[in-house]
Amino acid sequence: MSQIPAKPDQFSGLTTLHPSDQPIGQLTVAVFPGAGSVHLYHALDSGYFDQAGLEVKLIEVVSSDQQMTGWNDGDYDIMHTSPDHLLRSLLGRDPVAVRAEGVGELAVHRRPGDPLPTDRWAVDNARSAFAFVLRAILADVAGSPVIDSQLAPVGGTLQRFNVLRTGAVDGTTVHPPFDLLAAEEGYPRLGGHLQIAPDLITTAVIVPRATATAWYTRAYLEVCRLSTSELLASGARGIEAALARHGWPPAIARAAVPGLLGPAGLSTSPEVALRGLEVVADLRRRFDPAWRPSCSLGSLMGPGQGS
Repeated sequence: MSQIPAKPDQFSGLTTLHPSDQPIGQLTVAVFPGAGSVHLYHALDSGYFDQAGLEVKLIEVVSSDQQMTGWNDGDYDIMHTSPDHLLRSLLGRDPVAVRAEGVGELAVHRRPGDPLPTDRWAVDNARSAFAFVLRAILADVAGSPVIDSQLAPVGGTLQRFNVLRTGAVDGTTVHPPFDLLAAEEGYPRLGGHLQIAPDLITTAVIVPRATATAWYTRAYLEVCRLSTSELLASGARGIEAALARHGWPPAIARAAVPGLLGPAGLSTSPEVALRGLEVVADLRRRFDPAWRPSCSLGSLMGPGQGS
């Protein structure tokens, strides 16, 4: 039985987001599978995108390389991804960040025992933000810096968690629900990103600059806002119910809740703050000293963003 409360009056205005002279807005959205997409699952399963005149298709990618390739090929209209991709100058179509989101704290987990110089660490990409977060936590919290040769690119968080369980690597960076699942399976936590970069933006909604103010983009963002607000108001039971309704096993849905209700979860400010991008850039400079931004960070923020 769903624990989501009765729909508030604010949802009755969704139909007004769709101009009467415009066709249905068809959007293909690239996301990583994980609890951080619960507001999208909830909006889809509740019909909120339909009410706003949108036909949304979620594509769950397995790696940042797949996501970036699909973006550059024009396969996706919107991405929920690390804002670090904007800094790497690998994305075409003049992308900008129009919303910030939280997936929960990024945490490093390792097999039992102290980190060793021979450890291998699973990452999505050795030059990705999640890899830099892992390196900063290991250096600053665990006191065990790693070098490039210790990083093993395997894909997104689900792929990294599965490889960790096989014993092929010693540790990795995960987010909810994989953090609690890793701890339950005997992989203790070494630290989290709130200890080394509390202002880090973990996820940004990316669109082409040319469509940043289009009616369908504004409608999509409004649905994201309302769905997130409703889940926060519903609390743990509502969030768990939303994940279960989307097909998540109850135990895994339950494991996702603490992180989503934590300080880096659903309550994350949706504003793409300049400080958040600066933290992302600082991490990249630290572990990629030759990197230089190709444009001002402010130019990567969409309309109405930044402070």
